[in-house]
Amino acid sequence: MKIIGGKPSKRPVKPKIRCVASALAACAAVSFFTAGAARNFDSFRDTAAIAAAGFVFPEGLLPAAPVADPAPDPAEPPSVPEISGQSSAPESSPESSSESESPGESLPSSQPPQSAAEASGLSSQEPSSEPEEPSSQAAEQSGIPIQEVQIGNTGVQFGDIFVKNATSVTLDIESELAQEPAVSIKADGTPEVLIYHTHTTESYLLWEQDEFLSGTPTRSQDETQSVVLVGDAIAAQLRAAGIGVIHDTTCHDYPAYNGAYDRSAVTMQKNLEKYPGIQVTLDIHRDAIGDNSVRKKPTVTIDGKKAAQIMILSGCDSDGSLGFPDWEQNLRLGLRVQQTLAESYPGLARPLNFCERLYNLNMTKGSLLVEFGTEVNTLDEALYSGELFGRSLAETLLALR
Repeated sequence: MKIIGGKPSKRPVKPKIRCVASALAACAAVSFFTAGAARNFDSFRDTAAIAAAGFVFPEGLLPAAPVADPAPDPAEPPSVPEISGQSSAPESSPESSSESESPGESLPSSQPPQSAAEASGLSSQEPSSEPEEPSSQAAEQSGIPIQEVQIGNTGVQFGDIFVKNATSVTLDIESELAQEPAVSIKADGTPEVLIYHTHTTESYLLWEQDEFLSGTPTRSQDETQSVVLVGDAIAAQLRAAGIGVIHDTTCHDYPAYNGAYDRSAVTMQKNLEKYPGIQVTLDIHRDAIGDNSVRKKPTVTIDGKKAAQIMILSGCDSDGSLGFPDWEQNLRLGLRVQQTLAESYPGLARPLNFCERLYNLNMTKGSLLVEFGTEVNTLDEALYSGELFGRSLAETLLALR
């Protein structure tokens, strides 16, 4: 219908012109998007290249595995020095005793988690028949150099025995050796020795390495990779000599690390009540020596085979403040074992650490704490040391019948 008297309408745009305009607009949009995407792709490409080269991003971009903030309990506070014995004292490491014996600072035996696995919980995987070699990615990463050292011949000396005396007591090794320890072993198979582990999850390398790679675990709930297996090696030698042994593998340092000595004291008391014939207790640990520039591996070769050096620790209470009245008895036993080790396996024992500490050593008159290697010794080296120590301990105890 034609409308008369109205304003003339605009001329409609032809469909062909509309198609051309739409096409031009689409091309402009695509060009703009492509330019932005290219910039984003270049950025992503650069980021991926840096990540592949092993760099760590502060914001956690492209992590190898999810990393959780380490919980305060499972790891030892690195800033708190270890003071043991008093139930109210903070946890720390009995191994911080080697700084005057070798270069580098002694690290706490229980370090903060160094990997996602450690931060979220300790390794609990079943052991394989053979340890797997590090992945190619881990092998390409740089780590902290591992330096093999032999610690010895420092401190107070008597014959082949060396003692690091960190107490105010004037130590006469000859006089102490002349006095019998308060231990009389029957060797009739009844339990007379208790082996336990305050820091039960302390572990070792599964293969020899030149560098301590980032993410290498230093703790494991797998007893075939930790100090628990060293305890087994010691127990086997004692039993072979007819000495009854209780090896208590109760875990005291996981999931909570602080309070481990309080918990191990409970374990000791239970065993002492159940087996009143126990005269000797051994708290088996492993040490950690070095810093972020180098890790120390105390090692000695015995009969052509590498062994992790060991360190006997004997506590002291020179002023009576620790409630440790019979510390001399423990020292006499420790010196006897140190002497046997020096005669049978020269170089295996580091100087005995005589210090103003308790570490639950007051619970019997034959209690010792013994460190086997460090976190960069291999499990095989630590096991060999356990075997040799077990033989020497058996020889020492049988002489006290």
